[in-house]
Amino acid sequence: MSLLTPLALALSALALPIIMLYMLRLRRIELPISSTFLWQQLVRDREANAPWQRLRFSWLLVLQLLALLALVLALARPFVAISTISTGRLVLLLDASASMGATDVSPSRFARAREIALELVDTLGQDDTMTVIRVGAVPEVLAAASRDRVVLRQAIRDAVPSDSSADWQAALTLAAAGAVGVSDLKVVIISDGGLPSNLPPVPGEVRYVPVGERGDNLAISALAVSALPGQAPQLFARLSNHGDEDAEVILDVRLDGSDVLYTARRYTVPAQGYVDIFDVELPSSFQSLAARLTLPARAGERDYLRADNSAVAVRERRGAGRVLLVTDENLFLEQIFRSLRGVELYQVASTDALPSQPFDLYVFDRALPPTLPEGDLLLIDPPLSTSFFQIGAEYAPAGVVQVNPEDARMRNLGPYMEQVHIARIRALSEIGWATVLAEVDGYPLVVAGEVGTRQVAILPFDVRYPNTDMVLQPAWPILMAELAAWFSPSRITDASASLPPGAPVTVRFLGDADEAVIRRPDGRNVGLRAETSTAVFADTLQPGLYTVTLRDDGQDMDSEQFAVNLFDPAESQIAPRASITVGTTEVSQNARQETGRREYWPVAAAIGLLLLLVEWGVYQRSLRRTPRLVLTRPGMRKIGGRWERGWRLGRARRRGRVSG
Repeated sequence: MSLLTPLALALSALALPIIMLYMLRLRRIELPISSTFLWQQLVRDREANAPWQRLRFSWLLVLQLLALLALVLALARPFVAISTISTGRLVLLLDASASMGATDVSPSRFARAREIALELVDTLGQDDTMTVIRVGAVPEVLAAASRDRVVLRQAIRDAVPSDSSADWQAALTLAAAGAVGVSDLKVVIISDGGLPSNLPPVPGEVRYVPVGERGDNLAISALAVSALPGQAPQLFARLSNHGDEDAEVILDVRLDGSDVLYTARRYTVPAQGYVDIFDVELPSSFQSLAARLTLPARAGERDYLRADNSAVAVRERRGAGRVLLVTDENLFLEQIFRSLRGVELYQVASTDALPSQPFDLYVFDRALPPTLPEGDLLLIDPPLSTSFFQIGAEYAPAGVVQVNPEDARMRNLGPYMEQVHIARIRALSEIGWATVLAEVDGYPLVVAGEVGTRQVAILPFDVRYPNTDMVLQPAWPILMAELAAWFSPSRITDASASLPPGAPVTVRFLGDADEAVIRRPDGRNVGLRAETSTAVFADTLQPGLYTVTLRDDGQDMDSEQFAVNLFDPAESQIAPRASITVGTTEVSQNARQETGRREYWPVAAAIGLLLLLVEWGVYQRSLRRTPRLVLTRPGMRKIGGRWERGWRLGRARRRGRVSG
């Protein structure tokens, strides 16, 4: 052990004045009396006292000297030289991704990473600084270039893991920002090694401290719901096994937030492999589901990460929804609508009465009822005029089909429509409400727009072969898919089937909505005000089901759900890596270590303060035990052969007793 400030030991000379005070102190007792006649001998003893007396043993003296010794050692700053990860200007990157929640080390990898970080703080030198960055979906600076160990320790203790992937690109950018004006920057990464391979280089030296021991893990790596037209929806899931042994697992499914189990099935997942599930049929009325992966009782396999054992899914609502096709055996229309996702197709002949139940989209092929139903319309070669368009004579085009390049619905159709040939089309007029998407020889070929509250698209030609070869070319499915997407009911959010944690979501304020309330998976509500027609919600770090509800003046209007899941193979593959790559440099866990100092002055100072408290307690206790001389009046006593009333000198003891 060595001392940083050995000159502070000179303060140990303060022990001499303390000892001298004990030798100079005269032990006298204060005594109130009525006369000095009885105290002549006591006065003579006082005159015989010398200024110095023999030093006697005292616990107070011993405690005071020990306290002085401890405080002097604290000022001298004793330390021992130890091996440390790094010293100097440090940037500590603390991995807080989902894989750091693995329990192959007790209590978890992240807890162990915090312990390593705290040990690194203890070895900082007097001139060393440290910046602490928590690396999650959004990297966060917990402490910036601080020498204060209290601040650094508190920042590290307050750090918590997440259930999301880590953005290492942004984290290293933050670390590089701390290198401005610093020549000896050192970046310390405490992680299990699940970093991407394309990380940018950082200035300074990079040190890697691995955390973790095992890689056994089971995960739900995909979950979705899909339905073919006219069929019940089905569950699709992929169960992955990142361990070295085959595993028996149980997948249970619950619907619409209910605690009631809908189904539970057992599967065998091969080692380092996966199992795809297609055989779970779902009811047609459900809106969302939650799946959970568990091990059977007394299973011998290990599953060290729980964050990827659960997932949620929302029933896909994209597409035109319920579609009624009115046609007389047009196979091209039947096939295209049966192939479109998000479409529930129903079909009747042109001579049949329309069903009474409502549909999202009505497709009339060469037929038109006297009274149009309420709903969106796709009119193909309409035989009659209506109040919002006029049908004219047939025309045989000879030119090339031209598309509207400014309309997003035609962005993928330009090269394909130029190859389309049409034998005859009908002239279409009085369509000021519509946008012409394609034309030939100046005649509208595809128009679409809004008439009142309904969306209407018109194709004024027979789409069957041989009138047109469009149905035999790529232009046909692309055009119908674009129109079906345009007919899709307006959605509150732009969320896809499943979002990764931290992904932003655009919320649309439809109708007269002035507020959106987002219910998080933990039950907390977040409100968004309608400052514009849209708002961005980015607080999606927690996996689970989110519900967005639009409100108008406090009244609920409509709601929609979206799912956030951790489907990240890099997080589920929890086997720790022995090295990482930053830029073009491979950093190993066996990187060179440096010599640091572990100081013990806080321990010495604490011992000194404790000894002072003990000394104070001993002193207070001695005051309560010190005897006092008093005069007592016992009453009558015999003096010189006769009884007289008199006083005598006594010593007061505890509990009120007096002895002579």
